[in-house]
Amino acid sequence: MERHFTDAYIKALKPRSVRYEEFKDGGFGIRVTPKGLKIWIYRYKINGQRHFITLGYYPAMSLSEAKKRFIDLSDMRHGAINPKDHLEEAKQKEQQTIKNLMLNWYKSYIEKHRAQPQQIWQLIKADIIPLLGDKKLETLKTREITQALDKIVDRGAPIHANKVLSTLKQAFNYAVSRGEMMNNPAMSIRSRDIGGLEKARERYLSLDEIKTLWQFLESEEHDTSIQIRSALKIILLTGVRTGEIRVAKWSEFDFENSLWTIPAEHTKTNITMRIHLSEMTKKVLLELQEYSDSDYVITGVDERSPLSDKAMPRAVIRIQSRVGIPHWTAHDLRRTFATQLGEALHIDPVVIEKCLGHKMPKIMATYNKNEMLPQRKEALDRWATFIESILQDNIIPIHTGKSGNNLLYAN
Repeated sequence: MERHFTDAYIKALKPRSVRYEEFKDGGFGIRVTPKGLKIWIYRYKINGQRHFITLGYYPAMSLSEAKKRFIDLSDMRHGAINPKDHLEEAKQKEQQTIKNLMLNWYKSYIEKHRAQPQQIWQLIKADIIPLLGDKKLETLKTREITQALDKIVDRGAPIHANKVLSTLKQAFNYAVSRGEMMNNPAMSIRSRDIGGLEKARERYLSLDEIKTLWQFLESEEHDTSIQIRSALKIILLTGVRTGEIRVAKWSEFDFENSLWTIPAEHTKTNITMRIHLSEMTKKVLLELQEYSDSDYVITGVDERSPLSDKAMPRAVIRIQSRVGIPHWTAHDLRRTFATQLGEALHIDPVVIEKCLGHKMPKIMATYNKNEMLPQRKEALDRWATFIESILQDNIIPIHTGKSGNNLLYAN
């Protein structure tokens, strides 16, 4: 009897009434079924338990190919690796897609450890899954990632492309740490080569631009929903972040005491923030409330959900061309609030920082525990009155001992 399989020997094997198996070389076998199918198999034992692995079908898999496969798996077995476990893991890796990774990363890590997980979720849902979701994790190439990012840049969103790149790097690092990827295919991609280096924005609206924008939002020419118009006004009046007003609920507002309490999970600092509501801000909110049956203050198409994070930027782009105020974003209204509080009203910088909900630097850490609500209330009331004066043309430029013009407003 031959010690090793040969092609002639395999070809000569005939089917029987029941399937049978023959083995050579200590576990390398061929299985023959009653219908004549010939299947290469590998048989081995671990802890007294017998295991079988299908290597392939003869003649589609030749004798030499099957023998090589057997030797590879046998070497694993002698190296204290269970070949069946290895193959199952390889199969899972082959089936693992970018979409599966992103969903698992979000659920297992982001939701549990990020103060505002919805920001990451929006990137995953709107950009990463549509562009890369079907790609296999194990075979993803750096070039495929850059091509996807280029598409985001081509639609006019280079900074957004950099945010997507950062998110991909984090997700792939997570996969590497869990043994789901050998390396991070996005790690070598630099932001400067995708969306370019990001410069801190300095754009804020002048007093004339504030007046022009506000009057446009109250005119019949705006073609913008009351939700968007109100959100822009509230950001300008209070300096809150776009995300804070976008997910705000009516239950957070105490109109009797003129307070808006933003829960910690909705703030960037993960600290509960109390915002004083000026009479002008309350008027905007109460007018909006008349149109709302939702729990959310700013709703989108679906009244049960908050406005999407893409809706406001799109609306601002439309407004820009119609109102004649170029190159500004909703976040620039927050910068306008902070800048004009300092330049026009000379509010103490510490109070402005507290209005913005910033954590103070270590050298000023004593202020972190002090809400400074009375000072912030005064600042917000003065700012609202100042805007009303702008709209009524009651601004009076005067010169003081300091360089430049100061502005007073008539009451």
